[in-house]
Amino acid sequence: MKKIIIVLLLLFCVSTAYAKVMKRPFVQIAPKASLYIGSVRFGFGAEVVFNPLRNIGFRMDLTEISFGDGGTMFTLNRGTSFDVLYYLPMRKMQPYVHAGFGFSANGATVFSIRGGMGFDFAMRKGMKFFVEPGIIISSVSVGEDSDTDVMFRLSAGAKFGIF
Repeated sequence: MKKIIIVLLLLFCVSTAYAKVMKRPFVQIAPKASLYIGSVRFGFGAEVVFNPLRNIGFRMDLTEISFGDGGTMFTLNRGTSFDVLYYLPMRKMQPYVHAGFGFSANGATVFSIRGGMGFDFAMRKGMKFFVEPGIIISSVSVGEDSDTDVMFRLSAGAKFGIF
């Protein structure tokens, strides 16, 4: 088991140090559409992505309006979300792995952990199309009661470079 972990760490370090990845803008805005399977919801929203390093990015949801089970919901920064994106080295298609968390406390305390994989496809300079399947595990607690939900999310949209 130790040998496998060492090989994976070496692969991670080498791919980070010598990868020739596409240049990304420092700040990107990304309108998107999302399908949530588990609670059967469909939503339109936007997110902002900061790319301070060549292979690392940070993402926050800005807003989303969703329809489905439980009626229509409008959220600003859904659950105070924060995700880290790790871009994998490839030329034409830019895959990335994302993981993050969210926390919200307004009557009920909601903590969520999410992760998945995404793919950026370069359309033209400063614009990319993305597809992102993922999973969201959220825990809702009200007083002494708590409940855990698992949702699968499929998002698609475009990323526009700002800076």
